[in-house]
Amino acid sequence: MADNGESGASAADTTTTHEDGLIDFPFKLEAQCLLLPHYADCSKVGYVLEGRAVVGVILPGETKERAVLIKKGDVITVPKETYTWWYNDGDTDFCIIYLGDAAAGLTQGLITYFLVPGQAAVYNGFSTDFLAKACGVNEEAATKLFSSQPGTQIIKPEKKLCVKTHDRDRHGIVLHEDSARFSNHVPCGGHVVSMTKDNLAALEGRFRFSINITKLEPNAMRVPGFFPAIQLVYITRGSGRVQISGVNGATTLDKEVAARSVLVVQKFYVMAAVAGSEGLEWFSIITSER
Repeated sequence: MADNGESGASAADTTTTHEDGLIDFPFKLEAQCLLLPHYADCSKVGYVLEGRAVVGVILPGETKERAVLIKKGDVITVPKETYTWWYNDGDTDFCIIYLGDAAAGLTQGLITYFLVPGQAAVYNGFSTDFLAKACGVNEEAATKLFSSQPGTQIIKPEKKLCVKTHDRDRHGIVLHEDSARFSNHVPCGGHVVSMTKDNLAALEGRFRFSINITKLEPNAMRVPGFFPAIQLVYITRGSGRVQISGVNGATTLDKEVAARSVLVVQKFYVMAAVAGSEGLEWFSIITSER
């Protein structure tokens, strides 16, 4: 997604494709800006790094829209075909990192977005008489309805939007890292939070991966370990050193990492990490439901 040229609206279009169709996509929405309603052909999960936003969500198979407030530390699931819009109702930038699965997308390894309103709306491919008949209105009304939004992807409304959110709407699709149980915790060393279909219901049947959030205290070590699945790792804070060992004990990675570094760990490869003086944290997905 990209800036549509309107004041105050911006987004980072830096999607990176990795092995097995996995992707990472940092996204920023400036204060009081609105990402117009859309859906996509791929599933992704987001981890909020900074700020807050109101998100409208209609999941596949549901007809009622949910409205949720998400803030730093929240994880939100966005299955493919999900209808969403995003509004930054705060006074600072809203920053989120998405990790996703684009292996089965229209274009393998890429997410394709379908906007509902605006100049690039998917409905613009229909003639006015078709749209009028579909909506049960005359052609003049249809023209007004489908051309009333001049923006493309992100707009800045003239007035602040007031949207009522409900905590109950978070159930199954949003979970804060502090609300999830530790799957591993070492006092003064760090902890790992795991999110699966057991504590984030939207993952069941819609995603082929689970989620981990790992936090190491300064100078602590994440001892060597492996998953029987591919792991995509995004460093969210701090710095440190990561090593990965593969077949026949070959070193496949030995590097210093910092915030915004991205790593791919192949299935059965062993990863270890040592945090620097400020600690080391990462958000990751593993191509296994467990």
